Amino acid sequence: MTAVKPITGARWAAQSESYANLIAEHLNPQSRWLDSGCGERILEGNLDPLEDWLVQHCGVVIGMDIRLTGHRNIKQLVCGSLYGLPFADSSFDLVTCSMVMEHLDQPERAVAEITRVLAPGGAVVINTPNLWNYGVMANAAATKLLPAKWRLRLIQSSDAREPDEIFPVRYRANTFRRLIKLLSANGLKVHQAFKLPQQSPFFPRTAKLERLLVKMTPNSRLLVCAHKQD
Repeated sequence: MTAVKPITGARWAAQSESYANLIAEHLNPQSRWLDSGCGERILEGNLDPLEDWLVQHCGVVIGMDIRLTGHRNIKQLVCGSLYGLPFADSSFDLVTCSMVMEHLDQPERAVAEITRVLAPGGAVVINTPNLWNYGVMANAAATKLLPAKWRLRLIQSSDAREPDEIFPVRYRANTFRRLIKLLSANGLKVHQAFKLPQQSPFFPRTAKLERLLVKMTPNSRLLVCAHKQD
């Protein structure tokens, strides 16, 4: 009997659980999974059982990031860059890239490296902000127009991360068109692609206005899975 994933079905968890479901489709006791840009955990807080389920249903899981401070449930951690993955060709059956693509100056170089380390038939799952969302567009504009310290204060008003955990954003592959074109250019075949709706306003003080903006640009996240051809 196949174990049941601990999915809450809650509105607040919908984006993370959609990402987790897509990962789960590619896991088995023999699969080799690289979580690139892994940070300190796979999903957001309060989804610990689902994170544990994912790790437990995979043969080998490696987390990689440019800076490592520990990880909640990935034991094998490697310091490295998406621009030069420290792994041999065809090393993994699954590569995940969550909330990373938006920070890359050279996303085409990163996707080429992901393709290289994927085994034939392997999959990459990308979870990233959708540029055509009012909040993401505002952040993109703020990055270009505001001093870094002002933008940092704005982000911290809706985000509990420490300053050294907030990285510059580029948004160079953050529309469906750009992302799918980038994957296809590297010989990857898009298997599934979703626009995930925003679940709540970004800022409590402007919630009423944001509810109107959500109706105009409802999708805040892109979720794409592509396979390397056999």
